[in-house]
Parts: sequence; C-alpha cells; structure tokens
Amino acid sequence: MQLDEERLREVLRKPAPLGLDIDLQEFKQAPEQRVEYYEDLAQASLEVGVDLDKRSKLTTFLQVDHEAIYKAVQKQFEKDIELMTLEEALEKYEWLREYVWRLRSPYEDKYSAFNALHGKGGYFLRIREGRRIHLPIQTCFLTYSPEIVQNVHNVIMVEPDAEAYIITGCTAHKKAPKGLHIGVTEIYVKRSAKLNYTMIHKWGPSFHVRPRTGILLEDGAELVYNYITLGSVASFQSQPSARLAGEGATLSMNNVVYLERSSDMDLWGEAFIEGSGGRVELITNAVVADRAKLTNRGRIVCDADNGKGHISCRGLMLSDEAEVSAIPCLVSRRMDSELTHEAAIGRISEEQLFYLMARGISREEAESLIVRGFLDTSPMKLPEHLEKGVRRIIDLAVKGF
Repeated sequence: MQLDEERLREVLRKPAPLGLDIDLQEFKQAPEQRVEYYEDLAQASLEVGVDLDKRSKLTTFLQVDHEAIYKAVQKQFEKDIELMTLEEALEKYEWLREYVWRLRSPYEDKYSAFNALHGKGGYFLRIREGRRIHLPIQTCFLTYSPEIVQNVHNVIMVEPDAEAYIITGCTAHKKAPKGLHIGVTEIYVKRSAKLNYTMIHKWGPSFHVRPRTGILLEDGAELVYNYITLGSVASFQSQPSARLAGEGATLSMNNVVYLERSSDMDLWGEAFIEGSGGRVELITNAVVADRAKLTNRGRIVCDADNGKGHISCRGLMLSDEAEVSAIPCLVSRRMDSELTHEAAIGRISEEQLFYLMARGISREEAESLIVRGFLDTSPMKLPEHLEKGVRRIIDLAVKGF
C-alpha cells in the first residue's frame, strides 16, 4: 500500500475518537542508548506466557524495545513455517506489500498514523499450506527502556488447510514503568485453515497501550482469538475488527480481564459476517477492582444468509469505586440471521461465599476462588499444556486479592 505521508501527519493532529487521548510527544521514539544487556528477560516473558528457556525446542520471536533480539524456527518446522521481521519479509517478498495495511487503515486514528510513519519492528509469520503445527509458536514484545514508544507491525498468514497455535506475550520491564505500546496486527486465515491465537498482556499503572488488529477469514476458516490482560494499566484502547468473508467461516473472540488500581480500559471487538453460514462469538469475562474502569463494546454486523452471532459480557465488581460498562450492538440485514447478546454486571454472591465458608474455607480464600473461577478460559480452546500455563498466570495475578 502506498502511504500518503502528508495525510498521515494530518491525522496525527486529530484527537483520538475513543478512549483517553494520549499526547504522543510525551514519549521517546527511541532509547537514548542501545542496551547491550537485558536483565531478567526470561522471568518477564514467562509472566506473559512465553518460556524463553524452551526457545531451543519451540519456534520463538522476541523483540525488546525496537530490536528483534531472537528469532528462530526449529529444524523440524523449517519447511512448515516462515518467521522473520516484517522489514526482512518486505525485502524478500514483493507480493507481501499488498497485504500490509490492507485490514487496518493507517488513516483511521493518530495511533495508526504514528505507526505507519514511525513503526519499528514486528514480525511476519507464515504457516505454509497444509502444515499443522501443534507445538505453540511463541512471540514476545517487551519494553525495556523507560518512556519510549514501542511501535510494531505484525502480519500473520495461515495458508489453506494449515493449522497453528500462537501465544504472544506483551509486557513492560520493571525498569520501564512508563511507556506506550502501539501494535498493528493483520491476520489472514485462508481457506479451511485453523488458528488459535492467544495474547497475554501485563503492563503497569503508568503504561498506555493501543493495539489495532485486523482479521480476514476465508471459506471454512476458523479462528479462536483470545486476549488476556492482568493487573493495572494507565490506559488501554483496542479495536480488533474481523471480516468473515468466506462461507462457513467461524470466529470465537474471547477476553479475560482482571483490572485493578486506576486502570482505564476501552475494549472493543467487532465482526462482519459477509459469507453465508458465518458464525461469531464475542465473549468477555472481566473482574474490576479498586478504581478501575472498563468499557466493553461488542458489535456484530450480518450481511449474509444463515449468519449466527452472540455477544456475552460478564463483569464482576470488587469495589464501589470501580466502573463497568457493557455496550453490545447487533445489526442484521438478512431475515434468516440469528444474533443475540447478554450482559451481566454484579458483585460476588453472598450465597456462593456462605457455601464455600460452610466447608471450612476462609472468606478471603472463598473470594479468591470465586474470582479465579469467574475468569473462565474454557472458551479459548487451548491445548492442555497451554491451558495449564494460562491458568497458572491468572492464579498468580489474582493471588492475594
């Protein structure tokens, strides 16, 4: 895509249409000096589900600040997977330029425009036709230097009849309490391909996050798109948008959220059913504590025969100072479509507490059990080894509640 730099700079001057408007001038575009040694990378990445100790056995991509410091495809998968920085891929494949900025517009808001003008890093991941990769592919983005913008662009391509699991961890090192992460990701799931894509985010009370994701599903394609965020974040504003362009395409978009302190999160998800027989689920389970604020927006638009969609938002409030808003939207342009939604916001049930306490469990332990149980990961359809890892991360995040 040919970018219009003048138009991009014009968009940069406009306030963000949703969420807290961030002054991009507060952040540095690059670290003041290149860091030769990164402390505690393995521990920081493990907290968001990426095990660097297994990088010799698993396909892994690791970017710190603006630099890809590790990327490797294991020998047994060299004919199945391509993994490289997006810059390397664009040099290697001329045709790839037709896929970059195809699913998200660089002109849609100031963060996308900033990414298009100043983006550094990100990866190109390709699962070749007919290959089925059941070991997880690990990618990790870690901000190490304080007060910088980590500004990445990723392209994922799952070719026809291929299948893969991807786990992506995004976090900030303790040395970088303040920063901004802008991530553009474009996901192409081709005919009859399957992808399970799980993101785990853990930032900090002074960090701002602006992901932008575009998704295209062809005939018979299946995508399970999971997002988990734990702890506190200064502000978060996300707009994943999916097109089910092919017949019989299936999307399950699942959010598990645990917010605390003064976090401000605007979490959006939308899907457009364009091929007949498309199926969509948008599910959010959120626990909100302290003074945290969550706005959950879900939208399904059906323009095809026999389309089905469902939006579910459940919010559990642990404080009278917290705030949860659920804003579902359903649009149908076909008489035989079936679109539904449900939303529920409340507190921990005294009946559940009494039931557990009657069995010898303290009130504190009972509350913690209920919170952990509320953050249900079963819709994520993770393989057993990943499910255990994700549950362990959630348990550690809410421990001591």
